[in-house]
Amino acid sequence: MASIAIITGSPGAGKTTFAAYLSNAKPRGVHIPSDVFYTFPAHPISPYRSAAQEQNTDIIVAITRTAATFATRGYDVFLDGIFGPWFLPVIAAELQTLNLPVDYVVLRAPLEVALRRVQDRIGHEKNHAVREMHAQFANLGPYDVHVLDSAEASVEKLAVVFESRRADGHFRLNIPAVLSKGAA
Repeated sequence: MASIAIITGSPGAGKTTFAAYLSNAKPRGVHIPSDVFYTFPAHPISPYRSAAQEQNTDIIVAITRTAATFATRGYDVFLDGIFGPWFLPVIAAELQTLNLPVDYVVLRAPLEVALRRVQDRIGHEKNHAVREMHAQFANLGPYDVHVLDSAEASVEKLAVVFESRRADGHFRLNIPAVLSKGAA
């Protein structure tokens, strides 16, 4: 059955590597990296700025609708990006009429690991964003049960743990609960 798995966490948590690996393991897998959507506006606002709230919400809607299109056409979709709990009501509103399983997985690595991973890719210029987003994903309240530790495990081992927990419904997002209470 087609599905959507939202792979999120702070920068440097391993989202892109993990989502790409998972999608490649499925015969009809699709990896949707959200970062590309932030390049679409002709005059983008840095998504880390408070002035970007409306733009970020519009982009989350576009990403979610893209995922829904693929999933309703029989694909297993793996979204990767920063989809904090603050965006789940937006996502849930877009997916509420679909009868598709949606999983929400928060990859978490210690701050030092996340900083090292980001610095290895782009240097130190995003350290402030990594620190800020890492703090926002540190205490997720009711979504703490959706956390998967990505610090030490290889992507292959992480995938085994993910698939096992996913089969048990561990990461399932309760869309009606998100819409009514903001929690799942």
